[in-house]
Amino acid sequence: MGNGASALDGKGRFALPISFRSVLNAHSDEPGSMLVRAEPRRKCITLFGSKQVDFFQAKADETAQIALTRGDDFDPDQAAVDFWSTIKSVTIDSGGRFTLPPAFRRLYGITDGVFIVGGGRFAQIWDPERYLAESPTNPLAVEECEMFLEELRSKREGRA
Repeated sequence: MGNGASALDGKGRFALPISFRSVLNAHSDEPGSMLVRAEPRRKCITLFGSKQVDFFQAKADETAQIALTRGDDFDPDQAAVDFWSTIKSVTIDSGGRFTLPPAFRRLYGITDGVFIVGGGRFAQIWDPERYLAESPTNPLAVEECEMFLEELRSKREGRA
């Protein structure tokens, strides 16, 4: 639930806000561990706990069943590879700090800050500028992202 933001620290880590950490730990088999997924259809990273894997598998099975019922040209094995190969495990230390895989940061344009949006079973991790460019419809998230982006710009310009 909610939104949060984190600037990159001197060791190349971001910090997950505490409200996200408690929910993530409740949805993980291993506290201090999370899964991140490169989203091919969105311009963000999905963050979730390991207990959500069954939910995502059920969604994938449902999508495959619908496609096959319609007679769509659908390869369930390739769809499974396309989905599961985009997931990586990430460790969160006791202070909530984590490092995103380099390919994820590069693919989604994440440099010195992330904006995190709660989505119930998951959260989305965005480059703040990209989040605003995607024309989100949540005015509170937009306002919080703009405020965070102002802070980042001040740091970039050496004013903070």
